[in-house]
Amino acid sequence: FADSDGGFDLLSILSSDNIYEVQQKRSMLRQSAETLCDRGVEAIQAAICQAEVRNLESSPASAEVVGKQLQFCQAGLIYLNQTLSQNDANNHERRKNYLLCLHQKAHLLFWHQKILQRLRDDFVDAPVNDLLELEGKEMDQLRQCWIECDELSKKYDYVYMQLLVGKSFINLKIDEAVGEELITSALEKLTPSDRTVAEELLTRIDP
Repeated sequence: FADSDGGFDLLSILSSDNIYEVQQKRSMLRQSAETLCDRGVEAIQAAICQAEVRNLESSPASAEVVGKQLQFCQAGLIYLNQTLSQNDANNHERRKNYLLCLHQKAHLLFWHQKILQRLRDDFVDAPVNDLLELEGKEMDQLRQCWIECDELSKKYDYVYMQLLVGKSFINLKIDEAVGEELITSALEKLTPSDRTVAEELLTRIDP
């Protein structure tokens, strides 16, 4: 997904049919990546979009910078939707990719709300393009992502994902009580030695 200058033309998806259509007939490269390395191409593209959002946080605030952050959020969500709308997450590797995409989507929804609010509050004259019509819906969709993550994690015994979801509820200050409950439930499933390792990992998960 490099552009003609050798960089990443990640925002080109904002003017493509992928906003409204899901490509069910994906290339073998895209399908194989999910099985071979647990992370699909779209998930990697979305992760780069999220990294761009974070990188732009260090730039001087302006309507242009915040608008670019919003575009990267939107692009990341579109990439993730391509994976989450597939119906072939029927093995361990693809299921892990699906769960991590749900988790990524929740974080991008959080950023989407935060960035839109910043545009509304700090740059009142700046144009706002709510391309995906998400304004006001982000928190409900975010919770739905994590509820699905938790349900699938319990069904397939993915304890680490339960811990990750619980920690995210706390770090993003969505619902600390729910987060603590999820973490406690997950830790109880581990042996004492694994629990010690998991508790150490939890301290390293950034907001």
